[in-house]
Amino acid sequence: MKRLKYLSTLLVAAVALIAAWLLWNFYTQSPWTRDGKVRAEQVGITPQVSGSILQLNVTDNQRVKAGEVLFTIDDTPYRIAVLNAQAQLAKAQAEVAKAQAEQSKAASEARRRRSLSQNAISAEDLENVNTALNTATTTLAAARAGVGVTEAALKHAQWQLSQTVVKAPVDGWVTNLSTRVR
Repeated sequence: MKRLKYLSTLLVAAVALIAAWLLWNFYTQSPWTRDGKVRAEQVGITPQVSGSILQLNVTDNQRVKAGEVLFTIDDTPYRIAVLNAQAQLAKAQAEVAKAQAEQSKAASEARRRRSLSQNAISAEDLENVNTALNTATTTLAAARAGVGVTEAALKHAQWQLSQTVVKAPVDGWVTNLSTRVR
C-alpha cells in the first residue's frame, strides 16, 4: 500500500513534468502573437519664423521635457525689427503730441475769432478758422490711429523675436531629426 502511494505520487509528478516540458516547448518553438495597441502622438516641430539655426540643443532619439529649448534661430533681424518698431512708435507718439498742440492752437484761435463782433471778422475768415480746427482734429485722430498701428507692429516684432527660441511643446522623444548646425 505504501508502495502504491509512492508510485502513484511519482507517476503524477512525472506526468506534470512532462506536461510542463511540452507546454514550454510549444510556447518557445511555435510562433504566437498577442494583439495590443500602442498610441503615440507625433508632434511636428516647425519654427514660426525663418532664419539660420545658431544652436541645436538636442540629438536624435533624445528624451525631452515640455518647455525644454530644442534649438535657437538667429535673432539679429528680429531684434532689429523690435528696435525699428520702438522707434516708429516713438515717432507716432511725437506726431500725436504735435497734432494735439496744433489742435489746441486751432481751437484757441477759433474761440478767439468767434468772440469777436460780427463786424470785426468776415464770414470767410470765420469759416477758415473752423476748417482749420476740423483739419487739426482730424489730423489728431489720424495720429492716434498711427500710434495704434505702430503698437501692433511692435507687438508683432516682439512676438517674432520670442519665436526664435523653439521649445518642446510636450514631453517626448526626438525622432527623425534632420537638422544640423553648420
